[in-house]
Amino acid sequence: MAGPLDRFNCKVFAEHLHTTFKIHRDDGAPLLLKLTAVKEGEASPKVEMFALHFLGPQTPRLNQAIHRFEHDKLGTFELFLTAIGASPAGILYEVVFNRMRKDQA
Repeated sequence: MAGPLDRFNCKVFAEHLHTTFKIHRDDGAPLLLKLTAVKEGEASPKVEMFALHFLGPQTPRLNQAIHRFEHDKLGTFELFLTAIGASPAGILYEVVFNRMRKDQA
């Protein structure tokens, strides 16, 4: 059975650029992140590669871990999130997809 992430690809996330995603934290307080970039990697017939960049507040800073995301249109799903930078605007996070493509039979 296919999981919810199987239906998400680079194009799906690009359609939701600059929208807000709610991150569910262990302490119960949600954190809002804005999808600021969708970067597609080198195309390959067998491998799908792309990255998502999110901007969040300076505090609290999320740990590198699997986090539960919620989006008004995409629903609820889990992604591995890593902080990759900081600026006066907030903390920049990245999610990387690097997976085998499904057979197009």
